[in-house]
Amino acid sequence: MGGWHLIETLTEDVATLVASGDETKNMLSTRRSISPAADILVEPIIEHVRKTREPFERVLHSKRLNRAWRFYAWPIIGPFGDVHGIHMWVGDPKEKMTPRRLTSGVFWSTTDWLIYQTWESAAMSGTLLEDWVPTALSSDYINRAIHMEKEQEFLEITLAPKPGMVLSTWFSVRHDHGHAMQWQVILRPTADGKGVRVLYHDFSDAYPPSMPTLAELGLAEGLDGSKVHVALFEAYRGSIVLWIGRAPEWLEWQYAHLTGPVVHPDDLPALQASAQRISLGEAPYTVDLVQLHGGEDEWVKSSVTMRPFQLKDRPAHAELTLIQVTPVDDHY
Repeated sequence: MGGWHLIETLTEDVATLVASGDETKNMLSTRRSISPAADILVEPIIEHVRKTREPFERVLHSKRLNRAWRFYAWPIIGPFGDVHGIHMWVGDPKEKMTPRRLTSGVFWSTTDWLIYQTWESAAMSGTLLEDWVPTALSSDYINRAIHMEKEQEFLEITLAPKPGMVLSTWFSVRHDHGHAMQWQVILRPTADGKGVRVLYHDFSDAYPPSMPTLAELGLAEGLDGSKVHVALFEAYRGSIVLWIGRAPEWLEWQYAHLTGPVVHPDDLPALQASAQRISLGEAPYTVDLVQLHGGEDEWVKSSVTMRPFQLKDRPAHAELTLIQVTPVDDHY
């Protein structure tokens, strides 16, 4: 019986098996795991699809076993045209192929802190073509996650990527229609360290979506109705990396790369100076009357308390802190 195999090709000259049928695989050798016969090599197929970026279909014969298999390989193209992965079917030539699972590739930039996405990556969570934009904020992507496994490792590879790093993890993601999905996620930094290539694989039909922990639920529910909102903040650019709990409805943050900065330019230096003091070991620090973008030309006066946040390898260009945001205006 035939089946689909998912191969990640996020780094040049590297290709590993990350899923076969209904099972995940721990980045295995493609030759040992996919080839049905010793005299049929899959590596040339992988390299052909990677270079041509076109589907491949052929019936290959094994002289040793006196048998034939149908090979079909589908490239998963990233936003810059490179092949992030390959879906490969191996089965009897007369067998009908089953549908492929949804997959896509995105590029997580560490220079402008944007996610470059294909329409396929946005469509996986329900975005319509007419609503699709080629870039998104990291906070928008992360905010869709109901639960992330290996969260610390995920932050390390996206905030401080180094060549040779790799991560295979799970995201439970909220679809626009309300249901939850379980995504297998593979990440590898580029050789120059300027970004991370990502491969998404919707595995919801085989793995139930993981739910938030009691601590995550308690934090979200405990802050519900409160005017206090907690986030991981990158002071160098004044951007929200992720919300811990619910994001404030009054703040324009989701499309800040299109609608303008979250923090008013006149107030950002005060937060940057506070972040610097926090990184040097000072106690939590509160900056009062910070203007945050409420949408259009509206700025909401807020109080921002900053606390330290530490990764094992903090990126040199960023000052990461935990912030508590509270609107000063009673209207919010």
